[in-house]
Amino acid sequence: MKNKYQSQDFYLSSFLIASGIKLNKYFKTGRITTFLFNDTKEIQDLISDYYTNNALVNPVTYGQAQKNLKSIIHSNTNLNSNHTHTHASQWNS
Repeated sequence: MKNKYQSQDFYLSSFLIASGIKLNKYFKTGRITTFLFNDTKEIQDLISDYYTNNALVNPVTYGQAQKNLKSIIHSNTNLNSNHTHTHASQWNS
């Protein structure tokens, strides 16, 4: 079973996607969107770089990742907290 990393931080999630980390799943609870990624050493290193201001990412790629996540956040979907919305591939348990 793969470890999972989840974040409600829009900017961190955008950075991870722009850095090549695949968004595996997301779900909405009310107005909050939670993004799920596979938790690896690479993702932990990127998170560390992000929070210590040592992160480097292509600004155009980062902007596109933000647009994609905004699309998810603002999508016209059922916001029932018991309903899970998936993106890309199915989340492996």
